[in-house]
Amino acid sequence: MNRPLTKASRSCSTLVLVRHAHTDMAGTFCGQSDPPLSPQGIAQLADLNERLKPYSVTHIFSSDLQRARQTSEFIAQCRGLEVELVESLREVGFGEWEGLSWEQVMAREPEYGQQWIDLFPALPAPGGEAFGHFTLRIQDAMTAIADAAPDGCAVAVTHGGVIRTFLEDVARKSGAVLDLTKCDYASCWEVSRQVGQWHLPQTGPSGGASVCAEASSAKIGRTVL
Repeated sequence: MNRPLTKASRSCSTLVLVRHAHTDMAGTFCGQSDPPLSPQGIAQLADLNERLKPYSVTHIFSSDLQRARQTSEFIAQCRGLEVELVESLREVGFGEWEGLSWEQVMAREPEYGQQWIDLFPALPAPGGEAFGHFTLRIQDAMTAIADAAPDGCAVAVTHGGVIRTFLEDVARKSGAVLDLTKCDYASCWEVSRQVGQWHLPQTGPSGGASVCAEASSAKIGRTVL
């Protein structure tokens, strides 16, 4: 099901951000490329479902890219729910770098690659999406999802760069510290929205990753791989 999200003013929503399971493009710039889950990724789904069991999920949203769709469809089938596809939950687009490893990027265009790191996030990949546009679209998507699940619990299956960028913004605004280096495939991260404000829980992300300081924008960009 792919329809526009409707917005409503409600008091509190819980949002569980889920990174899609593993693909065979792991280790490369996989932004808006569209690989399916790998056998390793498919094997991760059962454990992911177990880690989501403490949540009373009322809605499931997903990026429309195949790796996220497959992950969300498994979650939905286990709960008898439908998936709403949200194009704005896609990963940042890496343009000409799609499918390349960092080593290949630096071999092809070392000067631009170093500039990309030095100026991150001001400089997009060649032909890629500007970071400012990416940030605004995911903020709008998260707000719309929260508004579409009033007083409920929504799962949003998306991508590593989306989760890191959004949660880094929430942490910065709330004064929290958060370790985003462990945003692994099939990991879960909880956030809530109350009276228009986003809040992080006091504990770490579902699955046991810890909460601690991590604020390197360059590292966030690199770990999209």
